[in-house]
Amino acid sequence: MRKGIYKELLFCLLFISSPSDGKEPRIVVAYPVSDTTQALTYSHVIDGIEKVLGPTESLEVPEGSDTVQTQLNRFNPDKVIVLGKRVAVAINKTAYPKPVLVGLAHFTPSEYSGVSLALDSRSLCTQLSRFLPAVKRVIVVQQAGHQAIVPVVNETSPILELREGSDQLATIRLLGHLVGEEATASDAVFIPANLPIDMLYEVAKVAWDKKIILLSTNLAQLDTGTLMGFYPDELALGVQLGQLALQIKPGYEGIKGIRLALNKKVAQHLGIYFDPITLDLIPVKIK
Repeated sequence: MRKGIYKELLFCLLFISSPSDGKEPRIVVAYPVSDTTQALTYSHVIDGIEKVLGPTESLEVPEGSDTVQTQLNRFNPDKVIVLGKRVAVAINKTAYPKPVLVGLAHFTPSEYSGVSLALDSRSLCTQLSRFLPAVKRVIVVQQAGHQAIVPVVNETSPILELREGSDQLATIRLLGHLVGEEATASDAVFIPANLPIDMLYEVAKVAWDKKIILLSTNLAQLDTGTLMGFYPDELALGVQLGQLALQIKPGYEGIKGIRLALNKKVAQHLGIYFDPITLDLIPVKIK
């Protein structure tokens, strides 16, 4: 009796896990038509996806295109992975019946499943403990709706604190008080990626005088007094998306593969020095 039940269960599992026509699942990666630089980013992410899932079909979507539904019908995909929020919005307006998986975009868990460009807090703390071991506390300042960090239960050093302003003005005031009054030299402050340039200069000047470490996810802020910038490892992001696509109910995650950029002049001013081996691990360095 038990053997019969086990056989039936095994048959059901095989039936569920395999496509009905015996072929491999068709996976489409959709992304915007773009210039050469951005196209290279998409190519790296797709390489990571294919490391996990095998060959995929590419769907380039021109801006304002009204043929997305036709293209999806032509592919008839089992799963769609979308790079960029504009294309995700376009596909959501079609009759494609399955949820899409989104990457290379900022979004909330209520909007999509996938990997947001916000950083995974555990991965961030791992990097910080490796490259900035003297930092005891990292204070992340962000504006509501502009998430920089996806909080994950974290028991490692440094301590991570989130401070959020309700709008841009409230966020600027919060950041000004933090850098001017509260933060110390053993803290690092994650500044908002959308901080206006004039405010960035003011905050950077105070931080420079008080020798407070500034961090950011916006590499454009690196040459304005920020010590380090953090950005996605594109291949690792693709692998992360591919692993999520294998799940029955994929969820929402932050970037786990994080790369670093360093302002060497700021590091010297702060008295932070890296041995040559450690310095070689940082891909982007400016003087």
